[in-house]
Amino acid sequence: MDLKIEPDLQEPYENWKSNQTMESNAKFLKTLDPIINKAIKTHVGTPNPLTRSRARRMALESLPKYDPSRSRLQTHLYNQLQGLKRYNAQQGHGVKVPERVVLDRHVVDTASQEMRDEFGREPSDAEISDRTGYSQKRLAHVRGYSPAMSQGFFTGVGEATGEGGFMPAIEQNDSDAWMQLVYEDLDPIDQSIMELSLGLNGNRQLSNQEIAVKLNRSPGAISQRKNRIQMLLDQEDEISPFK
Repeated sequence: MDLKIEPDLQEPYENWKSNQTMESNAKFLKTLDPIINKAIKTHVGTPNPLTRSRARRMALESLPKYDPSRSRLQTHLYNQLQGLKRYNAQQGHGVKVPERVVLDRHVVDTASQEMRDEFGREPSDAEISDRTGYSQKRLAHVRGYSPAMSQGFFTGVGEATGEGGFMPAIEQNDSDAWMQLVYEDLDPIDQSIMELSLGLNGNRQLSNQEIAVKLNRSPGAISQRKNRIQMLLDQEDEISPFK
Protein backbone atom coordinates (compact mmCIF):
# COMPACT_ATOMS: atom_id res chain seq x y z
CA MET A 1 0.00 0.00 0.00
CA ASP A 2 1.25 3.46 -0.91
CA LEU A 3 1.24 5.44 2.33
CA LYS A 4 1.15 9.22 2.31
CA ILE A 5 2.18 9.72 5.92
CA GLU A 6 5.47 11.57 6.32
CA PRO A 7 8.38 9.08 6.56
CA ASP A 8 9.67 10.60 9.79
CA LEU A 9 6.23 10.28 11.41
CA GLN A 10 5.35 6.78 10.25
CA GLU A 11 7.19 4.87 12.97
CA PRO A 12 6.02 7.15 15.85
CA TYR A 13 2.47 6.92 14.51
CA GLU A 14 2.54 3.13 14.29
CA ASN A 15 4.05 2.87 17.78
CA TRP A 16 1.29 5.07 19.16
CA LYS A 17 -1.45 3.20 17.31
CA SER A 18 -0.31 -0.16 18.68
CA ASN A 19 -0.18 1.05 22.28
CA GLN A 20 -2.57 3.90 23.07
CA THR A 21 -1.91 4.80 26.70
CA MET A 22 -1.60 8.14 28.51
CA GLU A 23 2.17 7.79 28.36
CA SER A 24 2.22 7.02 24.62
CA ASN A 25 -0.21 9.88 24.00
CA ALA A 26 2.16 12.31 25.69
CA LYS A 27 5.15 10.95 23.79
CA PHE A 28 3.46 11.14 20.38
CA LEU A 29 2.07 14.61 21.07
CA LYS A 30 5.60 15.77 21.82
CA THR A 31 6.64 14.49 18.38
CA LEU A 32 3.71 16.34 16.81
CA ASP A 33 4.33 19.60 18.69
CA PRO A 34 6.03 21.37 15.74
CA ILE A 35 3.03 20.63 13.50
CA ILE A 36 0.55 21.59 16.20
CA ASN A 37 2.37 24.88 16.86
CA LYS A 38 2.36 25.77 13.16
CA ALA A 39 -1.35 24.94 12.90
CA ILE A 40 -2.12 27.16 15.88
CA LYS A 41 -0.23 30.08 14.33
CA THR A 42 -1.99 29.51 11.01
CA HIS A 43 -5.49 29.39 12.47
CA VAL A 44 -5.39 31.78 15.45
CA GLY A 45 -1.98 33.46 15.61
CA THR A 46 0.38 33.46 18.60
CA PRO A 47 -0.63 30.60 20.94
CA ASN A 48 -1.33 30.92 24.64
CA PRO A 49 -1.19 27.95 27.05
CA LEU A 50 -4.94 27.33 27.04
CA THR A 51 -5.20 27.44 23.24
CA ARG A 52 -2.23 25.15 22.98
CA SER A 53 -3.73 22.70 25.47
CA ARG A 54 -6.96 22.66 23.48
CA ALA A 55 -5.01 22.12 20.25
CA ARG A 56 -3.17 19.13 21.68
CA ARG A 57 -6.42 17.63 22.90
CA MET A 58 -8.06 18.16 19.50
CA ALA A 59 -5.06 16.63 17.75
CA LEU A 60 -5.15 13.56 19.98
CA GLU A 61 -8.89 13.10 19.52
CA SER A 62 -8.49 13.32 15.75
CA LEU A 63 -5.77 10.68 15.45
CA PRO A 64 -8.12 7.64 15.43
CA LYS A 65 -9.78 9.14 12.33
CA TYR A 66 -6.52 9.55 10.45
CA ASP A 67 -5.95 7.32 7.39
CA PRO A 68 -2.25 7.29 6.36
CA SER A 69 -3.19 5.98 2.91
CA ARG A 70 -5.25 9.09 2.11
CA SER A 71 -3.28 12.10 3.32
CA ARG A 72 -0.23 13.39 5.12
CA LEU A 73 -0.56 13.53 8.87
CA GLN A 74 0.24 17.24 8.84
CA THR A 75 -2.62 17.90 6.41
CA HIS A 76 -5.00 15.93 8.60
CA LEU A 77 -4.00 17.83 11.73
CA TYR A 78 -4.22 21.22 10.04
CA ASN A 79 -7.76 20.43 8.90
CA GLN A 80 -8.84 19.10 12.28
CA LEU A 81 -7.42 22.08 14.15
CA GLN A 82 -9.48 24.59 12.22
CA GLY A 83 -11.90 24.32 15.14
CA LEU A 84 -9.42 26.42 17.12
CA LYS A 85 -10.85 29.50 15.40
CA ARG A 86 -14.20 29.00 17.12
CA TYR A 87 -12.59 28.08 20.44
CA ASN A 88 -10.37 31.16 20.33
CA ALA A 89 -13.37 33.37 19.61
CA GLN A 90 -15.26 31.86 22.57
CA GLN A 91 -12.33 32.60 24.87
CA GLY A 92 -12.63 36.27 24.00
CA HIS A 93 -16.34 36.53 24.82
CA GLY A 94 -16.60 35.76 28.53
CA VAL A 95 -20.17 36.51 29.68
CA LYS A 96 -19.88 38.63 32.81
CA VAL A 97 -23.40 39.94 33.41
CA PRO A 98 -24.23 39.14 37.08
CA GLU A 99 -27.90 38.54 36.27
CA ARG A 100 -26.91 35.56 34.14
CA VAL A 101 -25.35 33.62 37.01
CA VAL A 102 -28.59 32.07 38.30
CA LEU A 103 -29.67 31.07 34.81
CA ASP A 104 -26.25 29.67 34.00
CA ARG A 105 -26.24 27.65 37.21
CA HIS A 106 -29.59 26.13 36.22
CA VAL A 107 -28.18 25.21 32.81
CA VAL A 108 -25.10 23.61 34.40
CA ASP A 109 -27.11 21.68 36.99
CA THR A 110 -29.58 20.43 34.36
CA ALA A 111 -26.81 19.32 31.98
CA SER A 112 -24.96 17.62 34.83
CA GLN A 113 -28.02 15.63 35.85
CA GLU A 114 -28.71 14.61 32.26
CA MET A 115 -25.19 13.25 31.91
CA ARG A 116 -25.35 11.45 35.26
CA ASP A 117 -28.41 9.65 33.93
CA GLU A 118 -26.70 8.90 30.61
CA PHE A 119 -23.27 7.83 31.92
CA GLY A 120 -24.13 6.32 35.29
CA ARG A 121 -21.43 8.46 36.89
CA GLU A 122 -20.51 12.07 37.62
CA PRO A 123 -19.54 13.92 34.41
CA SER A 124 -16.21 15.71 34.25
CA ASP A 125 -16.10 19.48 33.95
CA ALA A 126 -14.72 19.07 30.44
CA GLU A 127 -17.84 17.09 29.51
CA ILE A 128 -20.07 19.69 31.15
CA SER A 129 -18.25 22.42 29.21
CA ASP A 130 -18.77 20.57 25.94
CA ARG A 131 -22.47 20.08 26.69
CA THR A 132 -23.22 23.62 27.88
CA GLY A 133 -20.68 25.63 25.89
CA TYR A 134 -19.44 27.26 29.12
CA SER A 135 -15.73 27.47 29.84
CA GLN A 136 -14.41 25.84 33.01
CA LYS A 137 -13.71 29.32 34.33
CA ARG A 138 -17.40 30.07 33.89
CA LEU A 139 -18.35 26.84 35.66
CA ALA A 140 -16.29 27.90 38.65
CA HIS A 141 -17.92 31.33 38.62
CA VAL A 142 -21.49 30.06 38.57
CA ARG A 143 -20.69 27.60 41.35
CA GLY A 144 -19.72 30.58 43.45
CA TYR A 145 -16.00 29.86 43.76
CA SER A 146 -13.09 30.47 41.36
CA PRO A 147 -9.90 28.77 42.57
CA ALA A 148 -6.80 28.93 40.43
CA MET A 149 -5.52 25.59 39.17
CA SER A 150 -2.34 25.04 41.16
CA GLN A 151 0.39 22.46 40.99
CA GLY A 152 -0.05 19.62 43.49
CA PHE A 153 0.56 16.01 44.26
CA PHE A 154 -1.48 12.98 45.20
CA THR A 155 -0.86 11.68 48.70
CA GLY A 156 -0.84 8.08 49.76
CA VAL A 157 -3.85 6.34 51.25
CA GLY A 158 -4.66 7.54 54.76
CA GLU A 159 -2.63 10.78 54.68
CA ALA A 160 -3.86 14.21 55.71
CA THR A 161 -6.69 14.62 53.21
CA GLY A 162 -7.98 11.09 53.87
CA GLU A 163 -7.78 8.05 51.61
CA GLY A 164 -5.50 9.42 48.95
CA GLY A 165 -6.79 12.96 48.65
CA PHE A 166 -5.18 15.54 46.42
CA MET A 167 -3.11 18.10 48.30
CA PRO A 168 -1.64 21.35 47.01
CA ALA A 169 2.13 21.24 46.66
CA ILE A 170 4.04 22.66 49.61
CA GLU A 171 5.95 24.94 47.29
CA GLN A 172 3.87 26.74 44.67
CA ASN A 173 5.40 27.24 41.24
CA ASP A 174 4.52 28.34 37.72
CA SER A 175 3.26 24.93 36.56
CA ASP A 176 -0.39 25.87 36.14
CA ALA A 177 -0.14 25.52 32.36
CA TRP A 178 1.47 22.07 32.64
CA MET A 179 -1.26 20.82 34.98
CA GLN A 180 -3.87 22.19 32.59
CA LEU A 181 -2.14 20.39 29.72
CA VAL A 182 -2.14 17.10 31.63
CA TYR A 183 -5.79 17.63 32.52
CA GLU A 184 -6.80 18.26 28.90
CA ASP A 185 -5.18 14.98 27.80
CA LEU A 186 -6.98 12.83 30.38
CA ASP A 187 -10.14 10.87 29.72
CA PRO A 188 -13.35 12.16 31.35
CA ILE A 189 -13.13 9.89 34.38
CA ASP A 190 -9.55 10.92 35.16
CA GLN A 191 -10.52 14.55 34.64
CA SER A 192 -13.27 14.09 37.21
CA ILE A 193 -10.79 12.53 39.62
CA MET A 194 -8.52 15.58 39.36
CA GLU A 195 -11.46 17.97 39.75
CA LEU A 196 -12.96 16.24 42.76
CA SER A 197 -9.62 15.49 44.43
CA LEU A 198 -8.23 19.01 44.20
CA GLY A 199 -11.53 20.89 44.28
CA LEU A 200 -11.10 22.49 40.86
CA ASN A 201 -13.67 24.79 39.29
CA GLY A 202 -15.67 25.18 42.48
CA ASN A 203 -16.06 21.45 43.13
CA ARG A 204 -15.91 20.27 46.76
CA GLN A 205 -12.71 18.39 47.57
CA LEU A 206 -13.53 14.70 48.17
CA SER A 207 -11.83 11.55 49.45
CA ASN A 208 -11.22 8.43 47.38
CA GLN A 209 -14.31 6.79 48.84
CA GLU A 210 -16.55 9.75 47.98
CA ILE A 211 -15.11 10.00 44.47
CA ALA A 212 -15.62 6.26 43.95
CA VAL A 213 -19.31 6.61 44.77
CA LYS A 214 -19.77 9.54 42.38
CA LEU A 215 -17.93 7.85 39.51
CA ASN A 216 -19.31 4.35 40.13
CA ARG A 217 -15.83 2.92 40.59
CA SER A 218 -14.04 1.19 43.48
CA PRO A 219 -11.76 3.21 45.80
CA GLY A 220 -8.88 1.01 44.63
CA ALA A 221 -9.53 1.92 41.00
CA ILE A 222 -9.56 5.61 41.95
CA SER A 223 -6.21 5.21 43.72
CA GLN A 224 -4.68 3.46 40.70
CA ARG A 225 -5.86 6.19 38.36
CA LYS A 226 -4.42 8.83 40.68
CA ASN A 227 -1.05 7.10 40.54
CA ARG A 228 -1.09 7.18 36.74
CA ILE A 229 -2.05 10.85 36.73
CA GLN A 230 0.77 11.60 39.15
CA MET A 231 3.23 9.92 36.78
CA LEU A 232 2.16 12.35 34.07
CA LEU A 233 2.45 15.33 36.41
CA ASP A 234 5.95 14.19 37.33
CA GLN A 235 7.01 14.27 33.66
CA GLU A 236 6.91 18.06 33.63
CA ASP A 237 10.68 18.52 33.58
CA GLU A 238 11.02 15.98 30.78
CA ILE A 239 8.32 16.94 28.27
CA SER A 240 6.61 20.12 29.43
CA PRO A 241 6.43 22.68 26.57
CA PHE A 242 6.39 25.43 29.18
CA LYS A 243 9.88 24.73 30.50
